[in-house]
Amino acid sequence: MKKQRIAAVVLTAALSAAPLSIQAVSGPVPGMDKAIPSVTAYAASKPSAFKLASAVKKAYGEDYLPNYKLDKDEIKSKYGVDASWYSSAYAQVPMISQQVDEMVIFKAKNTASKKKILSAVKKYQKDLKESTMTYPMNVLKIQGSKVYATGNYVCFFMLGGSVDKSIEESGSEEAVIKAHQKLNQKAVNAVKKQLK
Repeated sequence: MKKQRIAAVVLTAALSAAPLSIQAVSGPVPGMDKAIPSVTAYAASKPSAFKLASAVKKAYGEDYLPNYKLDKDEIKSKYGVDASWYSSAYAQVPMISQQVDEMVIFKAKNTASKKKILSAVKKYQKDLKESTMTYPMNVLKIQGSKVYATGNYVCFFMLGGSVDKSIEESGSEEAVIKAHQKLNQKAVNAVKKQLK
C-alpha cells in the first residue's frame, strides 16, 4: 500500500511537470530538422509589401507605368487605410492625371485589420467605377481593375498600360474590360508566386 502511494505521488509529479518541460523546449525536437516557429515568427517571415511590389514591377517590365510612391499620409487620404492597420504597405500611382495605372499592396497586422483594409480598398474601387470625373479613355480600364486578397495581404491592381488595339477597335466594351482584367491577373500571379 505504501509503495502504491509513493508510485502515485511520483507519477502525479511527473505528469504535472510534463507541460512545463514541453513549453521550455525552444530548440530542435529530436527527429525534426527545425523547431516549430511561433505564429508571430511565421507572419514576420512572410514577404513585405515592398517585396511583392518589386515582383509585380518585374512581371510587367516596361508596361509598369505608376511612377509616384505614396507615403503613409497619402495612402490614408487616397484609400482610407490607417497606418496602424498594416505592418507594411507599398502604393504607386502615376504623376500624370490622364493615366490611371496604379498598384497598392498592404500587409495587414492581423485578421481584424485585414477586414478593415479590404473594406476600404473595395470602397475605393467602387468609388472609382462610379466617378463621373474619369477621362473617357480610362473608364473601361477602371472597370477591369482588380482587388485581390490572400492571407494577410490586400492588393489593388490597375496595371498593364493599354490593351491590344484590335480589342479596342472591336467596339465591345465587355471584351476591353476582360482584356484589362487579364492584364491585372499578371500582378495577381506575381504575388501568388512570391507567397508559395
